[in-house]
Amino acid sequence: MQRHIISVSSITYAIKGRDLLRKQGIKAYIERKTNQNGNAGCGYVIVAEGNRQKITGALMNSGVKILEINSIV
Repeated sequence: MQRHIISVSSITYAIKGRDLLRKQGIKAYIERKTNQNGNAGCGYVIVAEGNRQKITGALMNSGVKILEINSIV
């Protein structure tokens, strides 16, 4: 199963996104970013497992601002 690391603009979006994904049966949790190369964002990411389209669609439809998504196989 693919894991996706989703950068968001605030800790509020990270919590909202994690909770939303969990309600939809998607395994998701929040982690502190380990690499802050001057990228925009709050310093936290959502890590989620599953279908990328379903995950991003759910987040965007609920108003969570996604800054970047990296997928890990």
